[in-house]
Amino acid sequence: MHTHPAPPPQLNCRESAHNLHISVGQTLDMPQAEGIMQLLHARKDSCKRFFIDVRQVTRLEQEAAASLRASLPLSQIGMQRIAFKGRLGFELAVGGNKVLIVPENAKHVCRGTCPDCKCRHKKARARARNEARESAAAHGASGRQHNP
Repeated sequence: MHTHPAPPPQLNCRESAHNLHISVGQTLDMPQAEGIMQLLHARKDSCKRFFIDVRQVTRLEQEAAASLRASLPLSQIGMQRIAFKGRLGFELAVGGNKVLIVPENAKHVCRGTCPDCKCRHKKARARARNEARESAAAHGASGRQHNP
């Protein structure tokens, strides 16, 4: 059984759909930057993508930011696999990283794949309704004749 190291203090992480989501607390300092790199390294083979959420950070130590920027390219993880969430991500990202700006009032957009999805029945009903409309339009267009 493969165990992963626990995240350092002020870092929370969770896995979802083979992606690792790391949330940074209010301070991003050297221990947190090192912790992020340890988590990335430990899970680089088991996770497809890494999302580092820095929306809650109110104090960024420049030494930690520089260390993170210098370490990311050395991590042997494709830079396109690492995304930062929040405007502070622009200060931390290196070439190839994505920075995601999530609106404060963002709503869940269900694709019917979330665990315990309660929207699937609505999607199935909508799909059936759309198929019925398409079928009616196809039959209606070929079955009707236009009399001038």
